[in-house]
Amino acid sequence: MNFINAEKRGESMLAAVMEKPFSIHFKEVARPQVGPHDVLVRIKAAGICGSDVHFYDGSNPYANYPQIFGHELSGIIEEVGSQVKERKVGERVVVEPAIPCGRCYPCRVGKPNACGNIDMIGSVRPGGFAEFLLVPEAHVHVMPDEMSFEIGALCEPFTIGRQAIQRADIQPGQTVTILGMGPIGLTILAQLKQEHDVNVFAVDVVPERLEISRRLGADVLINAKDVNLLAEMDRLTGGEGSNIVIEAAGLPLTIEQTIHLVSPGGRIVIVGLTGKDVTFPGQLLTKKNIELFGTRHSVNQFPEVLRFLSQNRELAESFITEVMPFQHIESALKKAKNHPDKVVKIVLTYQARS
Repeated sequence: MNFINAEKRGESMLAAVMEKPFSIHFKEVARPQVGPHDVLVRIKAAGICGSDVHFYDGSNPYANYPQIFGHELSGIIEEVGSQVKERKVGERVVVEPAIPCGRCYPCRVGKPNACGNIDMIGSVRPGGFAEFLLVPEAHVHVMPDEMSFEIGALCEPFTIGRQAIQRADIQPGQTVTILGMGPIGLTILAQLKQEHDVNVFAVDVVPERLEISRRLGADVLINAKDVNLLAEMDRLTGGEGSNIVIEAAGLPLTIEQTIHLVSPGGRIVIVGLTGKDVTFPGQLLTKKNIELFGTRHSVNQFPEVLRFLSQNRELAESFITEVMPFQHIESALKKAKNHPDKVVKIVLTYQARS
């Protein structure tokens, strides 16, 4: 990473550089140079993601240091490259951070979110915990005029939830169980209850998250600390199981539970990320004739999420637990890590320096 002297401020920008786990330093770094197909975005708001917390504590398998993290982003286009056709300086945009290679098999068959060479903003390439971010033109989306930058920063996690819903192939009248009511699980719940005629079981071990789930419309709340989850599912469904099970906790235990919770002929969607191995009883894979899907990032979901959040402004605002200045990033990461009972989403806001 190219660190430079603060005296050269006209050529630099302020960035929160994560040197190693639990070590963040603000530094003047080289301001990105715009390529022909790029836009330079002045960051105005950035969400704290669970993956950012895991980068901070060293538990994310994709982490590399030193790095500028941050991928839930909104801002204003500051500069455009010579070959940029659609975007203009001054436009208010959200950033789509997963940049596929466009050449590999998943990219060729319309699944770029599964690209093995994704140039991910905020992990592989520098992210938005900085004053400016370089983004390919195709990876910014114009925000509605009435949308705040803070809500714009929610778009990326909502696209993750929307992609999971698409993978689930929801049908009217189904029972859908969400394991893990963290930020992604809540985005799934919110969109399901607004747009689909389904019964949603929300499962977590944090009472405060279950209370948020109730407010977002969950039909059944289950604290997995208080009951035997498998027995409770049998009781609630008359032994049928849940037609759809969406795993959003990223724990080996909850991933392994999905095959026991899902109904025969049902579908499992794994959203959560774990670096550990998981096992399924081989007989149940065939006996239940289940469909098992992974999901990652999103494909063409940003326009619909922008519409959804624009039309559901109060719902979107309810996801923001706190707004903090960019300079308080380390406090925000610690709060998100240590207080899952109190935090859904912390959004950082940026003020231009004179």
